[in-house]
Amino acid sequence: MKHGSRARMLARTGAVVLLAPAFALAIGSGAMAEPAPPSEQIGNPEVTLRVEESPDAAEAITCQIFANKPNYSGGKITGTGGLSSCAGGTPLACNSEVDLQIYLSGPGWTTAGASPRQHRCPPPARSTTASVSCESTSQTYSYRSQTLGTITAGSTDSDTATSSTLNVKCL
Repeated sequence: MKHGSRARMLARTGAVVLLAPAFALAIGSGAMAEPAPPSEQIGNPEVTLRVEESPDAAEAITCQIFANKPNYSGGKITGTGGLSSCAGGTPLACNSEVDLQIYLSGPGWTTAGASPRQHRCPPPARSTTASVSCESTSQTYSYRSQTLGTITAGSTDSDTATSSTLNVKCL
């Protein structure tokens, strides 16, 4: 698999399981120093994946993956992402998943919430969401969405799209 997509997905899933208790413990303990928010990062909110059905294929299949800037409303932060469109045909298989990440001093970007993996190919656009509840705080924290997408049709391509950051006084 190109880019080690299966290994990356398995590692990401394991990292969420391992980091979630540490994230909750760190928040609950109040022992974390105020994170220095990263500069406004534009990220790469749309990325093109490309596969060829066969080595002699005249045209490749391309699909766009996207990551939207997180939304904050009513004590909840939500990140969305997925596969927006494909051209040149429909892949044999698609999947995408979204991480909602928070920037913490020390570890840096850490997964705060993760979506379930969705396995449908566009059209129409396919998206999934990750969300976390938060409480108001005097400190500003930075959040971003990161989408991992994979398509397969003869070959496999995988990559990530990263949104711009949301800075909010909520943890």
